[in-house]
Amino acid sequence: MELHDALRDLVADHGPGILDDAAGFRGVLDDVLSEDQATTGDINLLVDAVRFGVLNPLGEMIDGGADPARAVEEAGLRLARDRGGDDQAASSWASAVLGYAVGKVPAAVVMRYRSSRPATSGQLPPPSTGPAGPPYQSPPPTAWPPAPTQAPVQSPSQPPGPSSLPQAPAPYAAPSSYPQPSSYPQPSGGYAPPAGFGAVPPPRKRGSAVWIAAAAAGVVLVGGGVAGVIALSGGDKDPGRKSAKSSGPETPAVDVDPAAIDERYSSLSSKMTNGASDCEAGKPGAGETEVVQCTVSTGTLRLVTYEDEGALTAARGARLDYRAGTMTADNDTTALYEYDPERGGTSDPAIVYWDSKGAQQSAVLEGEGTATIDAVVDSFTSTSPRVAEPTAPAHPKLREFIDINMDVSTCTRQRTFFTGETEESSCQSGTDGVVVNVGRYSTRKQMKADRKYYKGKYDQATTQGGGGTWRFGEGEAEGGYFAYLDSAGDTATLYWDWNADDCFCYGVAWSFEGDLEKLEGWWPSDG
Repeated sequence: MELHDALRDLVADHGPGILDDAAGFRGVLDDVLSEDQATTGDINLLVDAVRFGVLNPLGEMIDGGADPARAVEEAGLRLARDRGGDDQAASSWASAVLGYAVGKVPAAVVMRYRSSRPATSGQLPPPSTGPAGPPYQSPPPTAWPPAPTQAPVQSPSQPPGPSSLPQAPAPYAAPSSYPQPSSYPQPSGGYAPPAGFGAVPPPRKRGSAVWIAAAAAGVVLVGGGVAGVIALSGGDKDPGRKSAKSSGPETPAVDVDPAAIDERYSSLSSKMTNGASDCEAGKPGAGETEVVQCTVSTGTLRLVTYEDEGALTAARGARLDYRAGTMTADNDTTALYEYDPERGGTSDPAIVYWDSKGAQQSAVLEGEGTATIDAVVDSFTSTSPRVAEPTAPAHPKLREFIDINMDVSTCTRQRTFFTGETEESSCQSGTDGVVVNVGRYSTRKQMKADRKYYKGKYDQATTQGGGGTWRFGEGEAEGGYFAYLDSAGDTATLYWDWNADDCFCYGVAWSFEGDLEKLEGWWPSDG
């Protein structure tokens, strides 16, 4: 019997109350599951899903009309952050299994996540040490915005995750930023939680993992016929066209010599074809006058020249989005966009896009196969691009928010964790053991969903901090403030936000030593 079916039978026999207590639940699993049904890693995941309260928000999202697959993805993102691990696909699987056990999630969703996640090792994944946060790899969401032509195209630094489903809103429907212990960034390194964080019982002696990720690759060969046209009478052929014709618009003649490409696209990079090979002309689409595609070590490079500024602006707008896993910089003259599928929790390729409005050109590096965002970014930097990755908080209202009780110069940009965030950064708190993330949402609704999540965690916590509402200056309350200690005593969390016009900003600080007093002591000392 499959593990998710076994859990459903347990709930049917004993009631959903067995999912209320993590320690008791682990005991039940140890007693009833055979070694070929689950590894120690599987059981650790499921127990953590119970311990971090996955079911309540998952049920709320689904009952509120969210698609079960999207709700499972959101619950998985939060669980991965709460655990301090770096496997969002596995956390989504655990969320799906519990949801199935109580009748909220269909079996098809469980099987989808099961087949997409790697086999468990029997241990929690090691905490991530980079500011960029834990890499997440889950099956692609069911309704991501369609990716622009040629490639698909929204930090941890946070533990208990907040509110943000890939579509803005309700407490769990608009990917807002959630904390996750294991990858709290530093300017360029990262924070590794203390050894005790996320500790689990020693692994049991069990058989091989039953959840083996399987992938079936299908190769479809598409053949196209080209009819050669032989001139039987006088008349020269158009030197600007290929002699062979095919259906659809013809590909204009383009000089694909590397030196010529470098010269034409010098407004984007000074060494555009560095590391590139096999460059060929492609068929321009609507609003495009030239397309060149090259092979690079990580995948492909696609260069486009547009008919006018309006066409480039439209292409930029289609590319830049706020789904989880993005880094976006747009100063109107130039724009840069990065997408990390591990952070975003999809199987889409890693992407780096940049453009120049003055030159009316854009470039896209798209990873293939196992190419990571770091590898694609390396390809990007090797071209000596004219556009730089953002390194600090950009939005003026967010910078104002940070400066209220921190030094904005200590904050470093990182890719986002939840859809709806326009940007996210990790900041140095100035106090040992306190890790901080700040960010901004595109809408007030998303920020309020985030606040509702933390308010719920605060209300459920046995050990609460100051709580209540934090007021900025005089008059009506404009900010939320909640501090609490998790039930295991491992992590103390302090959340605050500023509901000011055009801000929709939040901050989350953690003590992974479980020191709530230190956390709240840090707040006023810097405020």
